[in-house]
Amino acid sequence: VITESLIKALRTPSESVQRAVADCLTPLVQTLKGSEVAISLLQKLLDTTMEASTYGERRGAAFGVSAFVKGLGVPVLKQLDIINKLKDTISAGSVNSSQGALFAIECLSERLGLLFEPHIIHVIPVLLKSFSHSSDHVREAAQGTAKVIMSRLSGHGVKQVLLPILQSLPTEAAWKSRQEAL
Repeated sequence: VITESLIKALRTPSESVQRAVADCLTPLVQTLKGSEVAISLLQKLLDTTMEASTYGERRGAAFGVSAFVKGLGVPVLKQLDIINKLKDTISAGSVNSSQGALFAIECLSERLGLLFEPHIIHVIPVLLKSFSHSSDHVREAAQGTAKVIMSRLSGHGVKQVLLPILQSLPTEAAWKSRQEAL
C-alpha cells in the first residue's frame, strides 16, 4: 500500500519530490525482493516511462525504475531485459518514448553509479544516434543522459566507452552525433 502510494507520488511534476520519493522507494523495494508484486510494479513503471503523455510522469517513472532496480538488485536488469527494451525504444520509439527511455538510462546511471557501468557500453551507440534526433526533446534528454553517464564513470569505464565513441566518428553521417561524441 505504501509502495503504491509512493509510486503515485512520482507523478508529481517536481524533480526534487521525485528524487525524494525514489530515495524512499529503494529500501521499501528491498523488502519486496523476490515477489511478483515488485516485478509487476517495476514493469508498470517501465511502461509508464515509455508511454506516459507528460514529461513529469515519464521523468518520475524513470526515477521509480532506478529505485526499483537498486532495491531489487542489478541482476533484474538482465532478468527483465530492461537495457535491450530501453535501447529498442530509443531507436524506434516515438519522441516521448525515446525521451522516457533516455531518462531511465540517466536515472539508472545516477542511482547505480559504478554498478551500472558494464551496461553503459551497450547503450552508447543509441545514445550517440539520439544526439542527431529530429526532436529537441530527445536531443536534450540525450545530452542530460550523457552528462550523468560521463560524470559517473570510473577510469576503467572511460577506457571502455572511449573505443566505441571513437570508432563511431568516421562512420557517423550526422554531424550532431559526431560533435556530441567529441
